[in-house]
Formats: sequence, structure tokens, C-alpha cells
Amino acid sequence: MDLLQALGRQAAFINAEIVPWVLRVVMIGLGLSLTVADFKRVVVFPKAATIGLAGQLVGMPLTAFLLALLFNPPPFIAVGLVIVAACPSGITSNAYSFAARADVPLCVTLSAVTSVVTVFTIPYLINLALQTFGDQGQLGALPVLPMLLGLASYTLLPLVIGMVVRARAPELAKRAEEPLRKGVLYLMAVVLILGVISSYRQLIDHVATAGALVIAMNLLTMGMGYGLAKMFRLSTRQAVTITFEVGVQNLALSFAINFNMLQRPDLAITGLIYAAVMPATALGFVSMGRRLIAAEQQTPQAVSEPVR
Repeated sequence: MDLLQALGRQAAFINAEIVPWVLRVVMIGLGLSLTVADFKRVVVFPKAATIGLAGQLVGMPLTAFLLALLFNPPPFIAVGLVIVAACPSGITSNAYSFAARADVPLCVTLSAVTSVVTVFTIPYLINLALQTFGDQGQLGALPVLPMLLGLASYTLLPLVIGMVVRARAPELAKRAEEPLRKGVLYLMAVVLILGVISSYRQLIDHVATAGALVIAMNLLTMGMGYGLAKMFRLSTRQAVTITFEVGVQNLALSFAINFNMLQRPDLAITGLIYAAVMPATALGFVSMGRRLIAAEQQTPQAVSEPVR
């Protein structure tokens, strides 16, 4: 146990110092896949983008708040759940959409837009969660402007750097994109392990409560994304894409917020469990999404809204 405590102290330090740089690498990787045209798709083809953004920016946080109010977990579990929900879709959502043969350009557009918009929504959602669930004793109300600036340095600036590299050196960006994506997956695995070590006591004590909430949120929001898309008569390819965009969060950002900005490793417990649950449900839906898309392509009356 003494060894675990020593490792926990070291892991907490590494999380606080290294995780923000992992996040910056994640965002540079996303920027390498983006052009200005990806943002323009929101205006040119607004229907699918609007539904995806509504699911991600409104539906996801609302689901987290409702679940936390309904099940009344400890405050740090509830606030951690909201932090996960408030984060934008992750870079891995693009990989899942590609694997499912879904609408990758729509996925890239939604990832780009949510990465920008959530910089401004996350501070307000965290403050609302602190007020709602009574966890202000340790943190108090968060100053919005410093947090906005911090989030911008973690996400917007690296995103712009990646886009500039893509614009100025497209061949270099193309060669670097896939190795960077794979490197990010290894880095995130390391971050996950370190997070488990630094928060192992709280994980053991609260894994059942947090796990049930995380599984419920993940399944409900993925179902919500698909249901909204089909309700508004989007194509199945677009519906599958929106499902991944709503259900796959940028966990590197949630860890950076918890470990570095808030310095509250206990808030990361929900994200750590989400990191274990989300790949399983996403990979399961890859197979299901392929079958749904193939079935629609065999139907002459399939409804589709082009995104390109």
C-alpha cells in the first residue's frame, strides 16, 4: 500500500504537468485534419451540423445534469460527470466514423466546431454544476475569464497551429496526421493508467456509483444522437456519425481540467471510468453502424442530405 501511495503522489504530479501537453498534441493532430472549408459546412449544409451540435452542446450536458439529479451521487462524482459531458467530441470519433464507413467530413466539421464552442461553454457548465451539486466548498465559484484563457491555450491555439501547418505544408500534415493519431492513443493510455494510480482509493470506493452513471450517460447520449438524426430524416451515414460525435468525448481535455486547472484528481474518477466504457460501446456501434449503413444503401428510397 505504501508503494501505491508513493506511485499515486508521482502520478498526480505527472498528470498535473504532462496531461496539458498531451491535450495540446491531441488538438494539433485534429488541426492537421482541418481546413477552413470544414467550418463552412455548418453554413452550407446546416441541417446535419445543427442536429449534431444540438446533441453535443445541449443534449449531452443536459443528460449529465438529469442523471446526477436523479441518482444523487457524491458531489465530486456529479461534477465530474458534467465535466465529461461538457467536453467536445474527441479526435478518436473521426476514427470510429471512418471505421463504420460513416460521414467522415461531417464528423470532422462537428469536431472542429465543438472544439471551438466548448471553450466558452465549459466554464459556465462547471460553475453551474458546482452550484447545483454543492461542491463549492473546495473550489468556490470559478473565475470564468482565466478559465477561458486556459482552455484557449490548451485547445484553440494548438488547433490553429495544426491548421496553419496543414495550409502551409499539406504533404507534411498528411504524413504526420496518422502517426500523431496513433501516438495520441498511446499517450492517452499512459494518462489513463496514471489517473487510475493517482485516484485508486476513490475509484475503489465509488466505482459502482460512478460506473452506473457513466454507462447510463454513454448509452443514453449515443441513443439520443442516433434518434435525433433519424427523427429529422438524416441519412444513416450521418446518423451514425452524430452518434459517435455525441458519445465520444475529448477525455484529454477533461483530464487537463481536473488535474491541472482545478487540481482535483477526485473529479477525474468519472472520466477515468468513462475512458474504459466508451471504447467498448463505440467499437460495438462500429459494427452495428456498418450494418445499418449497408442496409440503407440497398434501399432505393434512402433519404440523404449531402454534406459536401
